[in-house]
Amino acid sequence: MDVYWKEVNSKIGLGVFAAHRFAAGELVLRPTGRVLDYQTMYSIQFDWERHLDPDPPAKYLNHSCNPNLGVHTGVDGLPEFYALREIQPDEQVTFDYAMTEYMHYPRSAPELDFSLECCCESPNCLGRLGYYSELTQDIKDKYRGYISGYLLDGGRPREA
Repeated sequence: MDVYWKEVNSKIGLGVFAAHRFAAGELVLRPTGRVLDYQTMYSIQFDWERHLDPDPPAKYLNHSCNPNLGVHTGVDGLPEFYALREIQPDEQVTFDYAMTEYMHYPRSAPELDFSLECCCESPNCLGRLGYYSELTQDIKDKYRGYISGYLLDGGRPREA
């Protein structure tokens, strides 16, 4: 296995870690799971109205404002995660949720919502989970080549 999951801390819960060294640009994880037409706390958006409810270990990929993973859209349309830089064994692998998520969609019931507080503790932490619709052009430029394809295809976002 290329990655494994374990507890990060009591505030974050589980996270995904590299089982060995990854070179920059190397495929780290290709998630599997059920396709949903709504967003959940664990889902990964890959089209305007489709979200992947990932199986472990991808279910436990955490957000970071300073990620070491980026996203490419695979030939099947699903997200694939690649190393943005060299990743060391036992290093937590993270991505910026804004690389796949267009916006935070309102929930049909308040108990289905989740916290948008960011716990990454990176020096450039924004304090809350961001979405592609909120990214500055500087951050979009920084992530160029590592953003889910549907966000760049000129399609239309789902109305909130």
